Amino acid sequence: MLSAAREPLRRLVLLGDTLLVVVSMFGARAVHSALREQFGAIFKQRPPLEEYIRLIYLTLPVWLVLIAALGLHRVFERSWTKGRLAWDLFKLHLLGFIALTLVIFLTQTVINRSLVIAFFAVSFAVMYASRTLLGRWQRYQHAIGNSRERILLVGRGDKEMADFAHLCMTDPFPPQIVGYLGEAGEVEGAPKHLGGIELLDEILHEGLIDRVLFLPPHNRPDELERAIQACETVGVTAELAVDLPTRTQAMPQIVQRAGHPFVAIDVAPKPPDSLAIKHAFDFVAAFLGILILWPVFLVIALAILVTMGRPVLFFQERAGLYGRRFKMIKFRTMVVDADKKRDELMTQNEMSGPVFKITNDPRITPLGRFLRRSSLDELPQLFNVLLGEMSLVGPRPLLTNEQQGISGWHRRRLSMRPGITGLWQVSGRSDVDFDQWMKLDLRYIDGWSLMMDLKILLKTVPAVLFARGAK
Repeated sequence: MLSAAREPLRRLVLLGDTLLVVVSMFGARAVHSALREQFGAIFKQRPPLEEYIRLIYLTLPVWLVLIAALGLHRVFERSWTKGRLAWDLFKLHLLGFIALTLVIFLTQTVINRSLVIAFFAVSFAVMYASRTLLGRWQRYQHAIGNSRERILLVGRGDKEMADFAHLCMTDPFPPQIVGYLGEAGEVEGAPKHLGGIELLDEILHEGLIDRVLFLPPHNRPDELERAIQACETVGVTAELAVDLPTRTQAMPQIVQRAGHPFVAIDVAPKPPDSLAIKHAFDFVAAFLGILILWPVFLVIALAILVTMGRPVLFFQERAGLYGRRFKMIKFRTMVVDADKKRDELMTQNEMSGPVFKITNDPRITPLGRFLRRSSLDELPQLFNVLLGEMSLVGPRPLLTNEQQGISGWHRRRLSMRPGITGLWQVSGRSDVDFDQWMKLDLRYIDGWSLMMDLKILLKTVPAVLFARGAK
């Protein structure tokens, strides 16, 4: 199946997994009850139903993030062996165990180990069985031809068409290319030539065709009015290859604006379902973080009041998604008139580019230095995440005047929501020069995935614990 048709299937699988996780949790509860009746005191009392349901609410978003991050929602695009499926599910449940342990610890939910073990056993069995059955159903449907797309190509029988046909056949569930219409060629590996494009009506009416792909030079909409109408008449999907003037990593997509189709050139397209999970996780994690860490907020605020006076918080205008301006919140770490003294210190700037940084900044107070080294000054940015201005992971937002000082490919860093932590923070931070910093941001944007976010969050923990924050 082609990628455009896969998105709804991925969402359907994630919806199914949501139900499976809930079923597994209540199934584990039933198994635990049965074992307790059989073996008595060996199994401790399970938590009240209200607490158990609250635990499900807290665990479910994390579980779905892990499923998407490991690619386990791509059931109809992957062909698992039994061992590979078991290994992927083992990784899911190992990471899930770590996440669930963290949730239980942070929420102080009392839950016995036997119930947790029962959940993981039931969940593993249910997910293994469901994916095995779906895989077998998919292979059966593909074998009898129900889910195997029959594709007709329209173009020129040259090397490009032969290469395209070869790539189509590398799909785990490849389509059947019935042949091509257009200028004949004698290139090895090209599909079967069926005649000229004028035969399209006849083949659509006589042959079983699911999709027609128009390749260069037969991919201009203004020249294909009759061919597209022929496809519409019989209800067959027509797809036109986008001919870009130069090779680029940008991914063209068709979008609708006021009822008119546009070709959108997206440099690093992000799966909508994964982005939705990322934003949902940001909101839930920020809310829980504020709820759990409010005593830490209070202690830091009191320490700043006693040692530095007011204000406790520092609001600074930063450049967010596509340059949107927002007020980033931090605990104050500098003297009150720090901005006024910045011009006097410009000659000591150690950072290349438009960014200002010096190792021993005299404006930073002793408490402020500790807060920076421990990254505790960043905690109020959880409110920025809650408001949707920032993400937990993303490129670090620059000051608006610093952002205006960068140009060219550097500005592509604005194409993703800024984060509290990112590749820059876990890759040396102040020891990385400006150009490397920008390259790290683009590496994150171009290669983004939920798993990458998870890895960065895990690497951020030791960076904070060992005080590898800003200097």
